[in-house]
Amino acid sequence: MYRDDPLDDEAELRNIIGDAPVDALIDAHVDDQRTALDAALDVLRVVQGWADDASIRTWLLSPQQRLSGNTPVDMLVAGTFDDVEDAARAWAAARG
Repeated sequence: MYRDDPLDDEAELRNIIGDAPVDALIDAHVDDQRTALDAALDVLRVVQGWADDASIRTWLLSPQQRLSGNTPVDMLVAGTFDDVEDAARAWAAARG
């Protein structure tokens, strides 16, 4: 369904993964270049179109072998942006 009033980025991420994970991203250490929330939104844009919101939620909140058994959200909170982005691209490519 088309939305006339698109969600802002943070609200869209909250809608997909919930408030607690987004709050953790917001409270995470801020890099000089970008925040964990910014990185999470970049990851979201990579995987959208390749999976539905439920699958994206599961991927972001579940331990991933490519991330040494950590969840993508936990890795983003820790500041490991590049590894999560690489894993997201690989996951999306595997779905395509």
